[in-house]
Amino acid sequence: MLKTTRLGQQPCLSTRNSKAFRLIRCQAASSPPTPVPEKAPLVQRKQEGADDGEPFINLIPNNGRWENGIPPVMGAHLMASGTIAPFSVSKGAGVDVTPHQFQYHTTETDTSVLLYVTPEKAQTGLTKLVVEAAQAAVKAKGAFTLVLSGGSLPALLGPLASAKGIDWSKTHIFFVDERNVPHSSVDSTYKAVQEALLSKVPIPAAQVYAIAEGLPVDQAATQYEGRLISIPVAALPRSSEGGFPVFDLILLGVGPDGHVASLFPNRPETAAAKGWVLPVKNSPKPPPERITMTMPVINAAKEVAIVALGGGKREIVQRILEIQSLPGALPAQLVRPKGGKLKWVLDVASAELLDVASWSEASGFPRSAV
Repeated sequence: MLKTTRLGQQPCLSTRNSKAFRLIRCQAASSPPTPVPEKAPLVQRKQEGADDGEPFINLIPNNGRWENGIPPVMGAHLMASGTIAPFSVSKGAGVDVTPHQFQYHTTETDTSVLLYVTPEKAQTGLTKLVVEAAQAAVKAKGAFTLVLSGGSLPALLGPLASAKGIDWSKTHIFFVDERNVPHSSVDSTYKAVQEALLSKVPIPAAQVYAIAEGLPVDQAATQYEGRLISIPVAALPRSSEGGFPVFDLILLGVGPDGHVASLFPNRPETAAAKGWVLPVKNSPKPPPERITMTMPVINAAKEVAIVALGGGKREIVQRILEIQSLPGALPAQLVRPKGGKLKWVLDVASAELLDVASWSEASGFPRSAV
């Protein structure tokens, strides 16, 4: 029930609960109220409309008690420290607000987990996955675009050199991220892939897209994106939503903090919704300068495979696949190809903590949903 609102000693009617509200105005006193004798009847202010039992809101159109406005220090407006509390500038719930850089995903993705007994079996399965993607791409458009990441992944690529079914003359190799170091550096992903695979296959040098050496990281990112843009659409199509490049297959690793590529937890690069390649200037993992493809580019791919092998990956794999974190806290959870497929390549050791039997007991998303 709305309580009686008084203007000086002049009350306005209160009312009962109801489903709707009607606005009833009360006239404001033109001067301070005159004290009335005890037991004198109170004078009710004239209302614009009769009280018919419906709820109403008293609106005082012109309260002239303070000629210069309400004083800034009024009760709760003075904080315990003696400082005047700032007034809210909110225009209302959800009005003119800046949304958080990360949001819960709404994309449904065709996701599967490929579980192998040993790392060697997983390596064989990964080779088969690449061969099948290469054959399908060449058949469909005459070219195969493969994107690689660094870390422990290059060491798994060796068997591709002897695999049958890959036309290397029609294969294009890219890097989902790269350290801004010389190609000869031990930190270079290009160097690792060159030693493990590229030096052993007849792929044209022009079809291996390495980072430009000797450039500031901003320019290196711009230059790499420019090279991608220059590739004919026939070989590297664009997505209908956003015009992002559609790679045939992206192979990712995953870090102990859940990062993929050089997209680290709660970073602006990870939240970026525009651009193909971004610079990373202060990576939490050395070396500090890198370039990285954006999450929209990863999610535009036809197929993405996240490879996580060995016991050292078991905790992060379990967290990513079974525990919904706050958006952005585990970047790997943001990998959800739109219209594409997502595959996890695991071995028994990395899948040790998974409770696969409970996966059929799906709960609402987000977890607060009933």
